[in-house]
Amino acid sequence: TYCEVFRATDIVPTFSLPHQHSMKHYPSLICQFGTPNGLCSSITELKHIKAVKEPYCCSNHHNALGQMLLCNQCLDKLAVCHINFCK
Repeated sequence: TYCEVFRATDIVPTFSLPHQHSMKHYPSLICQFGTPNGLCSSITELKHIKAVKEPYCCSNHHNALGQMLLCNQCLDKLAVCHINFCK
């Protein structure tokens, strides 16, 4: 099976079929009860784009994580300054 390949190569040693199995229930449960925590997936996608994709595009793609974190830190500081200047 697919999970044995992941375990044998040590790519994903904690591969869990119950987690994968539960995914097939999500569409019907969302239709019955709404989205988890009342959130829409587009909200998390928007946050992912602003926090990950845009800073990654601004980096030089070599050791990108540190550059992305620095970029997010600078953007947060600029946002705070903007709020303080507008007061």
